Amino acid sequence: MNTIDGIANVNVWTGDGTVVHDTGVSVSGGRIAAIAPLPADAPDILDGQGGWVIPGLIDCHIHLWGARTPHPVHWVVDPRLPNALRSVSDVSKILRSGFTTVREAGGTLGPSLRQVIDAGDIEGPRVVPAYLGLSRTGGHGDCHTLPMTWVREQPFMALISDGPTNLRRAVRTVAREGGRWVKVWASGGVLSERDDPEHVHYGPDELAAIVEEAHAIDLPVGAHCESLAATYAAVEAGVDAIEHGFQLDEGVCRAMRERGVTLVSTLSVLQRYVRWEGPEITPEQRETSKRLLVIAEESLNLAVATGVQVAMGSDCFSEPMTPFGRSADELGYMRDAGVDAETCLRSATSVAARLVGMESKIGMVAEGRFADLVLLPADPRQDLDVVIRPERITAVIKDGQRVR
Repeated sequence: MNTIDGIANVNVWTGDGTVVHDTGVSVSGGRIAAIAPLPADAPDILDGQGGWVIPGLIDCHIHLWGARTPHPVHWVVDPRLPNALRSVSDVSKILRSGFTTVREAGGTLGPSLRQVIDAGDIEGPRVVPAYLGLSRTGGHGDCHTLPMTWVREQPFMALISDGPTNLRRAVRTVAREGGRWVKVWASGGVLSERDDPEHVHYGPDELAAIVEEAHAIDLPVGAHCESLAATYAAVEAGVDAIEHGFQLDEGVCRAMRERGVTLVSTLSVLQRYVRWEGPEITPEQRETSKRLLVIAEESLNLAVATGVQVAMGSDCFSEPMTPFGRSADELGYMRDAGVDAETCLRSATSVAARLVGMESKIGMVAEGRFADLVLLPADPRQDLDVVIRPERITAVIKDGQRVR
């Protein structure tokens, strides 16, 4: 990476819908100093050649554990060190595709990756880790085909916890180990042996205990919800975000809007399940994904129309099925479902920044914010593919340093 003093000869989409034409972005001390014209031939100034600058992108739902198989049995029993080393490559790919911040959604490596990236020891995006999420016994974060002692002693993405008292202890464990938010599986999921997306996994007293304990120490809560019933329960309990939200109706969307609950859209994962031809996806799971995808696209449009804030998430968790460095595919799937380009872009910038609690630092091209910038060859509002396809990105800057 090399430090730059700014980008000249560009148009700027600031992140909130404002556009500044024929300008530049000056950088000092890793932060944006000003948005004003700059000489393109000055030392350490990058000539944007009439392109577009947008804020560094933010993926609000991703798993960083270096997995190379989608089967959770391997996540439990395989040696951890090779996966940890693979994750170094994964975060580099993510950064070079324009994502300067990620919200890690469950796994043991998140806090450690955050530490070494922040120290400059490896190249990667800022990491806002959940550490291990919370799953009930037999829930979506459990590995049903292995002995319970193995899963408890070798947790791969969840702490198996039941009942309000144990769940409070689990929240405290997340905080102790460096989690910056609490992930809870409030419903089942598609890729599970013995649970189902329609299953509701925690009772009202359990969800209330999680939220109360987390909010007491200023940790937001995001709830994995693939069913409508689970989403209602999670919103009623006071969670801050609904992860996936594949099945929504007008009532729950109104409640989310009124309570300020963000929807984290993850159409990508369903799209990849539908398209994947390997044995890791059973015919039944593929059919379930097809059914849910139609409903999820309708639900996303309903949420947008209702005024729910939408942040994008890729739910990348294992190569090659969900490849790292392709987070922006989610923006394409959102667009293809009918969401306008401006809303798509906000979902990966200003809305996402609020969700991760960094709205005063990232998500906008504005004076005083971190100099996390993506240089594009064309207006992304007119051609969203310049963001979606990494090979079309001209440059990625994080903290004022060019990484691509």
